[in-house]
Amino acid sequence: MTTVWRFCRVLLDRKSTRGKKTLLLGVLLMAAFVYKACHDQMGPAATEDVDMSWAEKEKCPACFGDTYELLHRGNFATVRPESGRSWKKGIVSTGKIGDVQVIAKTLSDAVGWKRYEKFICRSSARPKECNPSSFIIETTLVTDVALKIPFLRGSWRISRPEKSVLPVCLSDRFLKEVKKLYVGKETTEMTNDDLIGRAFLSTSLLINEEAVLLRYFTTKSPTPWPFPKFYGACGRVIVVEHAGRMLDTFIESPWKVRADIAVQLLQLVDTLRQKDPDWILFSLDVTFQNFAVDIRGRVRLIDFDDVLVIDRQTVVNHQEEDGTCNEPCYMDFQKKLFFSDQYQCEDILKYTPMMYANVCARILSDLQKHPEWRKWGQIKEYIDGQNVKWAPTDKGLLHDAPDEIRGPLEGALGQCVEETHPGGRLNAVMTLQKILRMTF
Repeated sequence: MTTVWRFCRVLLDRKSTRGKKTLLLGVLLMAAFVYKACHDQMGPAATEDVDMSWAEKEKCPACFGDTYELLHRGNFATVRPESGRSWKKGIVSTGKIGDVQVIAKTLSDAVGWKRYEKFICRSSARPKECNPSSFIIETTLVTDVALKIPFLRGSWRISRPEKSVLPVCLSDRFLKEVKKLYVGKETTEMTNDDLIGRAFLSTSLLINEEAVLLRYFTTKSPTPWPFPKFYGACGRVIVVEHAGRMLDTFIESPWKVRADIAVQLLQLVDTLRQKDPDWILFSLDVTFQNFAVDIRGRVRLIDFDDVLVIDRQTVVNHQEEDGTCNEPCYMDFQKKLFFSDQYQCEDILKYTPMMYANVCARILSDLQKHPEWRKWGQIKEYIDGQNVKWAPTDKGLLHDAPDEIRGPLEGALGQCVEETHPGGRLNAVMTLQKILRMTF
């Protein structure tokens, strides 16, 4: 402070030369710039009036996690409800960790959390004086019973009106791997930290599995999955990499951009089906809003509400050439998943190519010419009579294709959606990628 005062005296002194004043003024301006840069880098941790109440840290351990310092390091700014699609996808705040743009997501609405808290209180030994945030460690949710597949398959009603598909084909091996992320080493005598870790895991599995899936597949799995990176869970939000602009914002992009995105979507399905030696991921919900394109042009899956995790050790190898499966076959398969508790998953591999059909029908095809494909294979309209919302566009990603490829492109897309012979869909996917690569 004394040095700054001396500089000011020199600047005010009439006897000082113009050169000296200019030099000192430059030093002061540089110091101010450096201070501001350092202050901005420190972010909200140095600011007391930053509102991060949306994280609801006080609700822990009935929450996703407690790595709260992520929020303080992230320079987060609240997203207003009127900001449109971001809010609808559960994004309540955006920020930056290092050089990475990140978002904070809630993953559930207030109704889901209230249902969950009500279950905690009913399960507590002291329901009349219940405080869900502290009583959760007194309930079955932190026991081995709650972290087994039979419990998970029947407990979706605790916090949601719709059935969760994740536990349907889940294996004990995957659940054991996930537990390692939350609980450390298993011992006969659990510490308080072990109980809290179990509370985080149970909460994440019962409220929304996205927290668990992203945490495992982007931090534990050696396979480079096309998902936004998971950074941590802070109260009732998770912090993940910002995946970019949603897919439907590229509908009017130049053809080369759309063709490249289309190839990446098909490759993304390749990754889900084939790239990992242990797990297959089966996404049942394929819409424009479930994908995004980052600043590098990479396509990412951003919605995990209806994703099955399939253990390769529990399924039977299946040759796609054994038969065809089109919309009636796929709808029957989904009805068994959603409505039957007796369905076995050993033969599920023969249905995974239907992800290509979903992409081709609902996203790639020109929906002006094929409006019947807009809701192709969608089972959700049967659940609780709910209305399904679709992409706000009448076009598919590959509308107005160049004249020289239009015929072959339409033929390959048609075979991708409705195969006419065994193996036709997979051959059509390879043909589609070859045709599209010729145009960019």
